[in-house]
Amino acid sequence: MDALRLGPLVLPWAPLLLVLGYAVAVWVAAWAQKSGRGNAEPALLPLLVLALLVARAVFVLRHAAAYPGALAMLDIRDRGFDALAGWIAAAAGVAFWAWRRPALRQSLPLSAASGAVVVLAATALLQAMQPPRPPLPALTLPTLAGPPLALASLRGQPLVVNLWATWCPPCRRELPLLIAAAQQPDGARIVLVNEGEDAQRVAAYLQRQRLHAPQIVLDPDSRLLAAYRSPGLPTTLFIAADGTVRRVHVGELSAATLQQGIAALR
Repeated sequence: MDALRLGPLVLPWAPLLLVLGYAVAVWVAAWAQKSGRGNAEPALLPLLVLALLVARAVFVLRHAAAYPGALAMLDIRDRGFDALAGWIAAAAGVAFWAWRRPALRQSLPLSAASGAVVVLAATALLQAMQPPRPPLPALTLPTLAGPPLALASLRGQPLVVNLWATWCPPCRRELPLLIAAAQQPDGARIVLVNEGEDAQRVAAYLQRQRLHAPQIVLDPDSRLLAAYRSPGLPTTLFIAADGTVRRVHVGELSAATLQQGIAALR
């Protein structure tokens, strides 16, 4: 339920719900115009863009040290947005636009509020439909080098479990970041679990890329991927010390979104 899978595509719900909310807002604006309340539709897209820009800017400012440069700050594939800042910016934009355009003082708040209600209600519904996320299953998995790892031994500490594969482009992009973070003494423990591949293939990939991970766990039967019903890779589980899965991030991480997820475990 964390993302929608359409064949080979894995689409996160958040942008899909924004598109749905925008479509509803446009429909309500058209209805309001027919009722003689002014045409609010031209204002809706700029307001949505404003909200997204502010949400991204606030998130980047909060995690500026985690971004190596301006291009990384512009790369929104990590889905790093401050939702509260975005909602506040949208509300302020509606108030300002309606103040400047008296003809829109009914249609613009009505259409924007309709879209917002749809987004919030759909988000709440998805969360309510989310099946319970079980703690780490009692599995013992082989590692690339060293003894097998009993997942039960990881309980009692903040934990980040990253499910990845060598054939997955976003997995390959985020893997160096995760390996570097796993070598840091502070923060949560990071466990890298390869899904569905054998040791020879994983070792060959790491050697070609000159990546030196402290530990790679192998899940050749993809049992963790099935246990958490993930729609695709990469999938990152943020697990609190009590074993509760606080967050599941489907898709590519950045250093900032990794920091955000770890901070939520404390």
